Parts: sequence; C-alpha cells; structure tokens
Amino acid sequence: MKKLFILFISLSAFSTYAQETWTLQQCLEYSETHNSQFQKIKNASLISEQNILQAKGAMLPTINASASQNYNFGRSIDPFTNVYLNQQVRSNNFNVNGSLVLFNGFLLQNSLRQSKDDVAAAQQDIDQYRLDLSISIVQAYVSILMNEEIWTNAKLQAETTKGVYERTDKLKESGVVAKSSALDVYAQWKTEEANVIQTKNNLDLSYLNLGLLLELTDPMSIRIVKPAQNLEKNQLSYASPQAVMDVVIEQIPQLKSLEYKKLSATHAYYANKGRYYPRLTLNGSLGTLYSTSGKYVSGQQYNGTQVIGITENTNENVLANYYTNIYSDKPFNTQIKDNYSKFIGVTLSIPIVNGLQVRTTVHRNKIAMTQADLDYNIARISLQRTIYTAYYQASGSQSKLSALYESYNATQESFRNAEKRFDGGLITSVEFNQMKNTLNQSQSNLVQAKYDFIFKNAILEIYSGQPVNIQ
Repeated sequence: MKKLFILFISLSAFSTYAQETWTLQQCLEYSETHNSQFQKIKNASLISEQNILQAKGAMLPTINASASQNYNFGRSIDPFTNVYLNQQVRSNNFNVNGSLVLFNGFLLQNSLRQSKDDVAAAQQDIDQYRLDLSISIVQAYVSILMNEEIWTNAKLQAETTKGVYERTDKLKESGVVAKSSALDVYAQWKTEEANVIQTKNNLDLSYLNLGLLLELTDPMSIRIVKPAQNLEKNQLSYASPQAVMDVVIEQIPQLKSLEYKKLSATHAYYANKGRYYPRLTLNGSLGTLYSTSGKYVSGQQYNGTQVIGITENTNENVLANYYTNIYSDKPFNTQIKDNYSKFIGVTLSIPIVNGLQVRTTVHRNKIAMTQADLDYNIARISLQRTIYTAYYQASGSQSKLSALYESYNATQESFRNAEKRFDGGLITSVEFNQMKNTLNQSQSNLVQAKYDFIFKNAILEIYSGQPVNIQ
C-alpha cells in the first residue's frame, strides 16, 4: 500500500508538471522556431542568400587546374619531337587555366541585383507568414479564453439551478409547490450539467487546436495563462478603416515582398537583354609536361674517323672524327622547368543566330514584369478588402457587444425577480425554466460577442504592427 501511495503521488506530480502554462507571447515565440512550415520558408530564404553568393562568384575569374598521367603502348607520338615512336611512353601533363569576363552586356551585374531583390522578398515572405501564424495563434488563444469563461459560467449556472432545486424539493415536501415543479427544475439542472460537459469538451478542443498549431509532441499538455483581470475591452483601436489602411500599407510584408519581386523581374529582364551584346573574355593558362621519352645528350663516344671529302688540288682524302651522342633520361624536375609554357588571350563572342532563345527569354521577362505589377495591384486591393472587412466586422461586433451588455443586465435582473417569485409560488416551473434558459443564452451570447470583438480588434492591431496584449 505504501508503494502504491508513493506511485500515485509521483504520477500526480508528473501530471501537474506535464501541463505547461504558456503566455500568448511564449506561444508566438515558440511557433517561430518549431512550426514546420515556418522553418521551410526560412530555408527558402537561405537558398536565396546562396544565390547572391553565386552571383557574386560569377563576377570573379574562373580558375581550374588539371593533372594527368598517361601510358602509351606501341606506336605513339613523342610529345617533345612530335615524331612517332615504337615504345612504351609514360607522360604527365599539368595545366592551370583561367578566364575573366570583361563585358557581357551587364548580365552579371543585373543578375546580382536580381538575387538581392529575391533575398529581400524572401525575408518579407517570412514576416508575412509570421503575421499570418500570429493571427491563427491569437485566434486559438482567444478561443480558449472564451470557452474557459463559457465553461465556468456553465458550472455556475448548473450550481445555481441545483440550489433552486434543493429549495424546491424542500418546499415540495411541505406542500408549497407541486411535485411536477420540482421535477421540472431537476430536469433543468441535469440539462445544464450536460451543457457543462459539452462546454468542457469545447475547451479541450480549443487547447488541442493551439497545441497542434505549436506542433507540440503532446498537444494536450499545454495550458495558457489566464488574464490577471477580466477582459472588458470594448473600444476599437482605430477610428476608421482608412486610418488602419494608412498604417498597414507602409509596413505590410506582403506588399513589400511584391515590390521586391517587381524589382527582381525588372533586373531579370535587363540581365537577359544583355545576352544580345558581344561577350568579351580574357583567357590565360600555364602548363608543363613530363615524358619518359624525354632525353638529353649526356656525352659523346668516339667512333674513329671517316672520309668527308677530297682536296681539290691533291686529291687527298679529308678525314673527320666521328662521334655518336650518348642520351640519358631527362630528370622530372628538369622537364617540368624546361617545358613550362604561358598563354594569354582575349576572346570576343558575337551572338548572331541562337534559335531565338535570347529573344523569347527577354519577352518572357517583359511579360513577367507586367505580371509582377498586376500581382502587386491585386494584393493591394485584396489587402484593402481584408482591412475594411476586419474593421467593419470589429465595429459591428463592438455595437453588438454594447447591446448584449444591456440585454444581459436586464435579463439578469429579470431572472432575480423570477427566482424570488418562483420561491414564493407566484410563477410556474415552466416559466422559471424559460427565464433561466433566457439568462443562460444571454450570458453565452455576451461572452461570445466579447471575445469575438477582442479577436477582430486584435487582427487590426496585428496588421498594423502593434503588439497584441491579451493578459
């Protein structure tokens, strides 16, 4: 029994610490480092940064080195004398080649500008996804707060009806109220207890939604920090939709991204247009070689004399010493040094006919420029529609919230009177239950309207770059 008790305490402690308590800011920060889609967009930005490095590298000289070892068998060409040999020859070649583009119609410069624009657009795409993700998390967070309050109210309503039933049950025994009235109140109580279960299920689903957004290993392990005080905000952050739009238009990442994409399309157009121009390239190389057929004269061998002519007057033979050369293998280092060669030159390449590849590419880029302008205008109109809709939804929610506050206060006062009259036997249980249901519905509508306004007003704050504070 002692071991079971210790195990129970340990499991209880584990369960307590397993459910972490999160603030809204913690949720937003966590999502930036753990949301898979967010990380994917960040990786796309990193790829764009590599494109910048590649574009810069294209403006540098191209240098390549090569080395080879070759074996020739039978009849082959001597690399030194260029005559045929009938022997095995091993040779090595060493080369360093380089080239530098001097002019190509500013293709490289515009490609670099295009890559920089793509990186800037990718960064704005990250900010835009951060904004969209923030809205989803705020919505899930507010949904939890709303369902938490609805669940709490449902429990209080059930407790209130339970108290009424207990009083009614006592009055029934004394004959003040009919048995049917007590049963009606009992049914109302059990209906409200069922509603408690339903609202708790809605709360659990809200937590599940937030946990899935954050991609937690256990989505149900999260619990949020409840506001230090009741949320009663009922004032819009802006006086008009145009006031919101004036702020948003200057900083919304989506439009900034499309602006950079317009510039990228423009630079792509001028980069490919540069392919119409001649290409001037500076080329150079260094090279040397070694071969086993390489020889040098290391000495001479005397082979006697031989007649090389006759004197004109005396007809005497003219003799000369006859020598043959002695050849030795030329050392590797000596060959490498003696065979060293250099080359430098300039190549001019003039495009004449290339299957219309440049022409069609340039025309596609020109269409892409027009498309980028249209994308920007479409996004701007869509953003305006979103902002105006969000504003008027928040404004309508604000008006609805004010009306529901008054309705709830009146319904609450009416229910208090009905409760007193029911206890006095002046109204039936049916009338009491109707008033109770009306109060329950009024309270539920008020809570939903309150958090609906808080969320819709938060959307305006998020779009305008303001920090969202729901604590």
